[in-house]
Amino acid sequence: MTAAPTTAVDLTAVRAVEFPVAGCCAYFNHASDSPVPSRAARAITERVALLQDPLLEVRPREDYLRDAQARLGCLLGVPPTQIAFLTNVADAAATIANGLDWRAGDEVVLVAGEFATFVYPWQNLDRLGVRSVFVPKDGAATDLDRVESALSPRTRAVAISHVEYQHGFRNDLAALGRLCRDRDLLLVVDASQSLGVYDLDMAALGVDAVVAIGYKWLMAPHGIAVLAVGESTLDRCRPTAPGRYSVAAGWETDDYALNWHPDARRYQGGALNWIGVTALAESLGLLAEVGPRAVEREAIAVADRLVAGLREGPATLTSDPRAAHRSQIVSFTLGSTETDEAFVQRALAAGVVLGRRGFGVRFGAQFWNTADEVDRLLDLTRTSR
Repeated sequence: MTAAPTTAVDLTAVRAVEFPVAGCCAYFNHASDSPVPSRAARAITERVALLQDPLLEVRPREDYLRDAQARLGCLLGVPPTQIAFLTNVADAAATIANGLDWRAGDEVVLVAGEFATFVYPWQNLDRLGVRSVFVPKDGAATDLDRVESALSPRTRAVAISHVEYQHGFRNDLAALGRLCRDRDLLLVVDASQSLGVYDLDMAALGVDAVVAIGYKWLMAPHGIAVLAVGESTLDRCRPTAPGRYSVAAGWETDDYALNWHPDARRYQGGALNWIGVTALAESLGLLAEVGPRAVEREAIAVADRLVAGLREGPATLTSDPRAAHRSQIVSFTLGSTETDEAFVQRALAAGVVLGRRGFGVRFGAQFWNTADEVDRLLDLTRTSR
């Protein structure tokens, strides 16, 4: 875990300098796309300039790579060498799904309502005779007892989101980790909707692999995704799209031996999205300056303010109300899909940016959002009819 800063960061100053969009709107759509901080935008501009003029003297891209790996390692409780960078969650999840040694009749357990990109790599294993077993849901909550009931002697892996995208339900990873450890099952977690707000100690939680997209809470551009693997996962998961980065000898070899790199670089087949890596390193640097505990505290406080205000009506909370399962994502409805969609458009016209998913209006707060912005949103709900 990254240590908290010795001096509290002035979030008002951070907001003004790093997120100029805050000057024109209340942005609560981080669960779709996050604005990149100014420092990341400058780094992107620098890398684009370098593409035009290769003689520019800029910070080496490998330095950014080391920073990104080190900072993610702190958030995930793993050595930097156990982190690889791919392009999206489909790539990252498929790397794990396709790399395991399956047998016909094996099963993987997933949760109904998961984001499709995280589901398809597992369903695609049906070509090997692997069955996807879905845990049913009655609402926003995922019932741990139902997850356990879905396990069978043929279960090999459980694939689940930490924070679920439609409504923000936060699964108990510690409990899931114990459940999987007791049965020697692989626990693969999609942290796309949590990494960057929560730090996840993979070893302590019993998580074997984490995948996460960069353009949400990690505040990076599209085209960069994180794959973090536990030490034992390196031995269990064979690279399935190898390239010059995958082998210890690198590209200057003519024997073509599949001598896998000893760390997670084995999953990075070829050249990286260096613009994405650079921007990600800069955004992670901002998160480190603010401090993981402060990031989580501020984002959750803003979300909790919304939950408290929604209890006064007229909107109805559709997220799970229990504090242990709430997150920085909150969903609510004003009565129907049509009404919710109209409200999202009305809010946008008033300078409040939201999303809409199957459980209604979707709100997503990051550490730089404020209580005053939430109050603006609550005022809009009270005048929505």
